[in-house]
Formats: sequence, structure tokens, C-alpha cells
Amino acid sequence: MITRNRVIVFALVSFATGFELLAQSPEIPNWTVPPYRGTSASGGLSTMTDISPGIAFVAMSPCRVIDTRNAPGPYGGPALATNVARTFDIDNGPCTGIPLGVDAYSLSIGGILPPADGFLSAWPTGIPQPTVSQLNFLPGEVVANAAIVPAGASGAIDVLVNIGPTNIYIDINGYFTDQYNPSTSFHAVSSSDTTAAIIGDNTSMLGSAIGVLGRIPTATTGPASAGVRGINSGTGSSGVGVWGSQNGSGWGVFGETPSGVGVYGQATATTGASYGMRAETASQAQNSAGIRANNGAGALAANFFTSGVRGEAGVGGIGVLGVTRGWAGVSGYHIGAGASILSGADLGYTPTVGLNITGNSQVSGGVKNFVEPHPTDPSKMIRYTSLEGNEAGTYFRGRGKFERGIAVIEVPEDFRIVTAAEGLSIQVTPIGEMASVAVQSIGLERIVVRGSRNVEFFYTVNGIRLAYKDVGPIAENEKVFVPRSPDEPMPEYLPQVLRDRLMSNGTYRRDGTVNMETARRLGWDKEWENRERPAPQPAE
Repeated sequence: MITRNRVIVFALVSFATGFELLAQSPEIPNWTVPPYRGTSASGGLSTMTDISPGIAFVAMSPCRVIDTRNAPGPYGGPALATNVARTFDIDNGPCTGIPLGVDAYSLSIGGILPPADGFLSAWPTGIPQPTVSQLNFLPGEVVANAAIVPAGASGAIDVLVNIGPTNIYIDINGYFTDQYNPSTSFHAVSSSDTTAAIIGDNTSMLGSAIGVLGRIPTATTGPASAGVRGINSGTGSSGVGVWGSQNGSGWGVFGETPSGVGVYGQATATTGASYGMRAETASQAQNSAGIRANNGAGALAANFFTSGVRGEAGVGGIGVLGVTRGWAGVSGYHIGAGASILSGADLGYTPTVGLNITGNSQVSGGVKNFVEPHPTDPSKMIRYTSLEGNEAGTYFRGRGKFERGIAVIEVPEDFRIVTAAEGLSIQVTPIGEMASVAVQSIGLERIVVRGSRNVEFFYTVNGIRLAYKDVGPIAENEKVFVPRSPDEPMPEYLPQVLRDRLMSNGTYRRDGTVNMETARRLGWDKEWENRERPAPQPAE
């Protein structure tokens, strides 16, 4: 079945006539394919005007498909009878290399010594005969015209002469198709470890420049529909399915869809380091990012360091959402030489751990709270703030009783595991009556206390975390309160007492601008300069 009508418009090209074409096996000459474009002011041809843009002409060596002077058969005799259409299956004929599913053929059609004046028509099999002709002929002459004839059902065309019997021949020198490879609209293959199958390279500096743009109609509902799909089946470490590169302010790869997924990357390898999608930026300028994702709220004005991923969302949205049933929803790590982890944090770490801090990390700025719902007022909540001090403290507490003036407190195993032996202390509070108390001995195994009366008492034992016993309250300012650029204003989120302190210690001036004297003295200006320099690029 033909699913759409195809307009057939013919280009006439003069060919050799006479006895040269009477030979049964001539050397087939080539010819110019009629222009493939719409009607213009210059009088261009309207060939195949209803075939969608994007199909291309694929040339082939001129080949004779049909010659009715040959022995009877599907591509030979007999000569065509008057007003009797005959079907020829072009893509399955004697000319090899024509794939199935082409859109149209570039043909040279000749009439050989007809008995009287007449015409020839050719059209796609499966539709009614059109009221146009491709060829007008004269009795006893050989006339040939070039024409683009759309392919019909199963790639066949129908041919009819109004005066017969008339012998004809049909040659082909190419076809029009959007199937550059069988069953694939556009398919490019690369087996190199460092070469992409398709590279969209846009060097324009215009703001709307695009390397590769792929769109599918809104009516397409198939689950595997895609504007651009890149597959790399190689095993090399640098293979790329789709590579988008941009040198201006446009997009390397731009995916647009009314629903579903704009850009989808899938890594099917089950071993090794593979990436469903990888994005990089060489710019160190503020607000640059390997991936910048926005939920449609528009650009946000705040300035930030260059980042691997920048997620933006309006009121009520989420900038970056990480969901997992495995390791962590979102992880952030700072690495040193040799890719060693210096600090880091994981969000959504386990079913019971929302935030996991790795290494000697710190939570800078503000206070640490936990909140619970208010029992009677839904507009309120209960907020408790973490107790803070100048050491990484540990403690356990309990209740005991003096017997004959002495009490032994067994230290819990978990406390012994995480606490240093040095720096232990205990507070004892008698219950009910006054009593004098004293600590006879204290250690990680047990604690012995004495009392002047056999009364109950509360106790609290404090210690220092074994792994962090040397952490002191005075530390180097590791970028926490260092301006990120010479133009960064005083942070507005800090309380006024801390803003005053940043001005008094020389980080900022009274007008809220960076104190460049301090920046030069501490080398911040050098760090800013190095950050703005382009990162060295690997050799091609």
C-alpha cells in the first residue's frame, strides 16, 4: 500500500537518438539527474514536491533495468501493448545495489521505433494512473527522456504506452532515499577508539548555534523514538556515541521534546568505567559548568564557581535530585594528589543515614539543628541546636549507687572503641541526700568513685574521639571565608557579627568589597589568576 500520494513531475533531457539506441547491449551513457528542489522564480523543477526534506540522491553506475527487446520475462519482452500497464519491480531487478525502501528512482526512459505518434507514462505502483506523460514519441524514431519516478508498492513502478506494440528500455543511475543504510534513517559507523560516529561541530559565536539538532514529531509515541541516537559498539576507552562540541555560547548537543526525555544517554557495559553521559568544560570562569540543568525557572542571577554539574530550579523545585536504592543519591568529594580523598559527603547514604561525612570534614557556617513536628500547632516545629565545643567530644551517662561508700562504673564497649584514653572526665551528682564524692580511678575499662553516703547518683563521663583527638579550635582558613574572585561581594547570608569580623580581619573593606591588600599578601590573587587560565587541552 502507498501511504501517501506522490506528485510526479518530469525533467526532459535530450539523449542520443537513432540507430545508436537500436543496439541490444549499448554502453549505457550517464545523464544529469533532474534538480531536486521546489519551484523557484528562476523556473526550477518541482520534482517530488511531497517527499519530506532530508532525503538524498545516491548515485550508482548507469545500469539497464528493462529492455523489452530481450527475451520474454519480468524485465524483458514482449513489447508493451496499447493502454495495457505493466509493472516492473525496480529494486529487485537486474541492477544490483538498490536497497529496499527507497523513495524514488532517477531513470532514463526510451521508446524504440513506435508504430505511430504516442506517449508513455510511468508512476508508482499502487496509485491510479496520472494524467501526465514522461515521454512523447514519433513513429519510427528513438526518443529518451530523464525522469524521477517515485517508488510504489514493493519498490515497483507501472509503465503504459497509448500506442503499441512499442518496445521500451529503462536505465537507472541512482535513487533517492532517507535510508542511507537498510532500516536506518541515518547511520554512521566508527570503529576507531578516538573517533566519534557523528560529530556536530559548530564554531559559530552566535548565541543560538547548535552542533547537532534532532527532532521528532509530537505525534510520535513509540517508546524508542529519538531525535538523535548515537550508539558506540566499540570496546575502546575513548569511543563516543554522540559528541557535541561548541566554541561559542550555543549548544554542542541540544535535545528538545514535548514530553519524555530531551537527551538520553545509555551505557550498556556491565564492567569497567562507562558513562551514560559525560560533559566537560575547560572554562574556569564563574557560572560555567559541564552540565547546566534548569527546570524552566529561567537563569538564576547568583554567581558561582565553575562546576561539573549545576542544577537550577525556581521556587518549589529542586536543583539537583539524586535518588538511589544503592550507594548514595549524591556524593561530593575533594581529592588530592594521586586521587586520594581528602574530604567528602554523601547524601542519601543508606536507609538510615541521610548525610555521611568522609575524612576530616567540617560543616561550615551556621549551626546544626534537628527538627521535629510540633505536637499541637501545625504551623510550628520544634528545633534543637547541636551542642558545640572546641574538641571532638564523646560521652556516656547513667545512674549508680554507692555500696559501703564505693561504686564501680563499667565503661561501655562502644565508648572504649571511639574514645582516647587521655582526657577522660566524670561528673557525679548525689540523689536525695548530700554526700561528698571523689574519683578513685578512671580509665576506659572501668571507673571507681567513692561517696560519704550510700546514696544513688547520676553520672556523665566525657572523653575525646580517638581518631580526632588532635583537632584544635584554631584552623587554617581553607577557602571557607576566602572570596572566590576579586569581584565577589560580602556574603549576605552571614549574620552581621560575622560580617563585621570579616571586615575587622581585613578580608573585606567597609563598603563590602574585597580587600586586595589582604588578597595579595595571602596569595589569593594568584589563585584567582590561575583559575581563570584555560585548562591545558590534550592533543588531538
